[in-house]
Amino acid sequence: MTLFEEYIQASRGLAFVATSKQNQPSIRIMGFAADPDQPNMWYFNSKPNTEKMIDLAANENVSVITPLNQNGARIESNHATMRRSDKKWADIKTLFANNKSYLHAHPDVENEVILVLEIHSARLASYAGTEIVNFD
Repeated sequence: MTLFEEYIQASRGLAFVATSKQNQPSIRIMGFAADPDQPNMWYFNSKPNTEKMIDLAANENVSVITPLNQNGARIESNHATMRRSDKKWADIKTLFANNKSYLHAHPDVENEVILVLEIHSARLASYAGTEIVNFD
């Protein structure tokens, strides 16, 4: 397991995602699952007619930070994009199989939009130090 994947596990599948539309920032906490073959690709679901969908249609560039764990470990990136995925729920549902609270929060998940967050580079930060990872 890579250090990046260890930090993903420390996040408990939660991320704060910041968008911006017409220079107006907006932030929300969202649950996600990372692609095991491409850990910088994170999948989310959203109802189709939400403000975040409007924000993302206007600007796919996002910032993201995961919650800190007891050691201050977190993933931070202002070099990421989020967009609608071409995948269907059937393509990614196994990534969420062990996350009962996520499925409880999305009772109509099959009718939601699948979003993919691609992290191009990130800072892995903790109380012990930082490391930069690049995916491009």
